[in-house]
Amino acid sequence: MTVVQTVLVFVGIPAGIIAVIALAVYGKAIVRQPNRYRPGKTWDYPGAWYVPHPEAVVARPSTGSTTTAVGGASGEW
Repeated sequence: MTVVQTVLVFVGIPAGIIAVIALAVYGKAIVRQPNRYRPGKTWDYPGAWYVPHPEAVVARPSTGSTTTAVGGASGEW
């Protein structure tokens, strides 16, 4: 075997396998970049509030507020 053949077998084949795996993992992201918000860009989307239990949200007549959530680590605030 020549030096070129040895390099192709011990370097070329593993590099090719790594390239195929990398293309399978990152290929879609390389072709199409996601349309993400970047700092400094304008926000062109309507605001959205996350409510974990929408059925628990009721109107409170004394304050005119639309929530009775009490807070806490569970996100019910």
